[in-house]
Amino acid sequence: MPAAVRAGRSILPLLIPLWCASCAGLASNDQGVLQPQTVSGPCQVKKFFILRLTSVHTDMTVGNTGQACSLTLFNPDLQVVLNAALVTSRPTHGRATAELITAGRQAAVSYAPQPGYTGSDSFSVTFEPNAIGITFSVTVQPNVPPAS
Repeated sequence: MPAAVRAGRSILPLLIPLWCASCAGLASNDQGVLQPQTVSGPCQVKKFFILRLTSVHTDMTVGNTGQACSLTLFNPDLQVVLNAALVTSRPTHGRATAELITAGRQAAVSYAPQPGYTGSDSFSVTFEPNAIGITFSVTVQPNVPPAS
């Protein structure tokens, strides 16, 4: 048994970069894998950690330009296989979707505000198995620079 395991420390955060060295944007610490993997559209999404947690919160700022804010979660190179992506709490002032991609090894979430709306909104998604939940607090502005 490796010394780190005998000492009661998890070696997973140390191994993720080794067996997933080509994963763009992948980082880890004691909380898990840094998400989201990619963000596109007129928006910014605050980075958050998810792997061992069952529920997390993040902030999203979206420009109301008629385009959706889209993000991918879970790098397909990780040993994560999902069987469902569900919007479990719908936004009041927009439309949110969640879907599985890359044979269940990756998921996508998108949010598009109602035309002309500015203000606050929120929605939640859940990924199965293990009921991994993410709640997004959304701030809709007239225009936000695209994610880089």
